[in-house]
Amino acid sequence: MDTGRWDAWCARAAGSGRREDVQHLLGALRRVAENGTPQDRSAALDALHRAPAALLLLLDRHARPGPTTSGPLDRGGPRLLLASLDPDGRVRQAAVEALAGSGGPTTAAALALRTADWVPAVREWAAAALLQRTAPDDVGPAVRILLRLADRSRSGGMLAAYRAVLAEPQHRRAVRALAVDTDPTARRFGVELALDLGEYVKGDLLRAALHDHDQVCRRLCAQRLLEIDPGQAGRLLRARGAGVRELAVAALPADVPATRLVALLADRARMVRAQARWQLYQRGEPPAEVYRRQLRRAGRPPAPARLLAGLAAGLGECGDAADAPQLARLLTDPHAIVRRAAVRAVGRLAKPDELVGLLGPLATDPDQGVAREVFEALTRVPDDVPAETLWIGRTRTEPVVRALAERISRQAAALHERVPGAAAVTSSPGTSRGR
Repeated sequence: MDTGRWDAWCARAAGSGRREDVQHLLGALRRVAENGTPQDRSAALDALHRAPAALLLLLDRHARPGPTTSGPLDRGGPRLLLASLDPDGRVRQAAVEALAGSGGPTTAAALALRTADWVPAVREWAAAALLQRTAPDDVGPAVRILLRLADRSRSGGMLAAYRAVLAEPQHRRAVRALAVDTDPTARRFGVELALDLGEYVKGDLLRAALHDHDQVCRRLCAQRLLEIDPGQAGRLLRARGAGVRELAVAALPADVPATRLVALLADRARMVRAQARWQLYQRGEPPAEVYRRQLRRAGRPPAPARLLAGLAAGLGECGDAADAPQLARLLTDPHAIVRRAAVRAVGRLAKPDELVGLLGPLATDPDQGVAREVFEALTRVPDDVPAETLWIGRTRTEPVVRALAERISRQAAALHERVPGAAAVTSSPGTSRGR
């Protein structure tokens, strides 16, 4: 059997989780264990190693009831793996003993799985054997399984015990391998352990905080870097991860000039804007005043669209109804990103009786994000939305906009049921409503 076929079977079983798909894979494993060539058996194990860790748990769940594994347990082969999933506890214990003497990442994962076995003797054998499996190639597969078993009552703190073993000085290579594991959850575990062990110097931490592809790892490294050297906050402000930028803003000195906070007050991420506002609050400066002043300046000359959008979003988060006219001027901006932010801000701050007049004309905006924000805002005043605007929402091509229009109709209908004599909302344009 070719490798591609095994990969497809594993992907289907892991992706669907359906019993029939998992049973199909189990059947193929049994056949290759009995009659397959060494190449077939190797291809099967390689595919299992590449598959998501959850697949092994699915195989364990659906292997019972099933046929008992018979015959000699080939070290590291499919028969040994199947024996570790066997319904008979004696067969599983024999498999664990054989797994302890076998090499390879798949056997390490199988041992980790059996550390949560429902038979105490099997659990104890598996735990003792796994704590000896600390080779760099073994720790990733083992930790992937242990993380997914950690909430089970029978796991008995095995993850913490394995972590304690890996923390010993002689296992630093294994920790570094775990910190670059392909499984995101295992990798985060490895990065956190490596940080606790002091494996990274400041340069490593800065590069990871700025450029790592995983947001959790970026934040972990940023936290440690700022603990070591708070002066690095300025360099972290350019990080692509909003979580890192938020930490950097929080670490800025209290006397940081307000002008340096402008870009952060207009950051594209809400959490960063909120942290920048908190910097102003702490020293008694009202953030809303800063936003108003910066928006007035932004037109002379016109500010970049992203900055303008961030300022509008920020004022919408901390302003009041008196800011609605200033924000409404941005509703006709040529940049969709600005219009989206302006609609959201106006929707939050404008008085209810002004919403339809301000936002209704944008129901036909060519940008779906703007239309979505318009109808999201109009859910505040469902009984005031004209039938024509609702019809526009229902006939747009974006599913989320159509769903919001229907939601407004339902809200208005529910209101009319609670208020006898109220006029019904019509569903077609050109029909007026009674008042």
